[in-house]
Amino acid sequence: MIFLTKVLVSFLVALILENLLFTRAIGIPNIYEKLSPSQIFTIGSVLTVIICVSSIPAYLVNNLFLSHSAFEPLLTLSFLLINAAVFIMCYFAMRHFLPKVFEEIQKFLSFYGVNCVTLAPLLIASRMSSGMQFSSFFGYCLGSGVGFTAAMFILWSIRQKIALIHTPKVFRGLPITFIYLGIVSLALFGLLGNQLPA
Repeated sequence: MIFLTKVLVSFLVALILENLLFTRAIGIPNIYEKLSPSQIFTIGSVLTVIICVSSIPAYLVNNLFLSHSAFEPLLTLSFLLINAAVFIMCYFAMRHFLPKVFEEIQKFLSFYGVNCVTLAPLLIASRMSSGMQFSSFFGYCLGSGVGFTAAMFILWSIRQKIALIHTPKVFRGLPITFIYLGIVSLALFGLLGNQLPA
């Protein structure tokens, strides 16, 4: 029960509180015009699996490296190698066992697989606490994957809505997206119940 509680708390922290998810999702090429909601969900699911599977060896490596301070500079490189190895395994597993799904997202998957989307949750979770238990580490990585998928859906829906309205020429493209995202981020920030300074 305590394990599930820690996983849930870390999951919610990564899902709701981390507005960096929008900054990770905004730089994705062709998310607006070429991806359908089913492709976004599939890519988000695959990335979540990659993050969660990577969190297991990353947690072990994190504990090993933090116990020996001489190896700490190698932590990022080791996380990158773990992430790349898990991505390659998932890539070939999908290609072999789920060929239809693989064909649908193949051209997008190579870009998403090993980048800040899958590497950053491992690095952030390792920096949050040196004595973090596996449940918190795993829950944070799971929440980051689900949160990134939600951020991709939000960005996709924003672009769909913006395409239907007349936007002044100066604000077309990225400027209106940033304005819209700022409003959405403030709404999410308001869910926390934080008060403005008086």
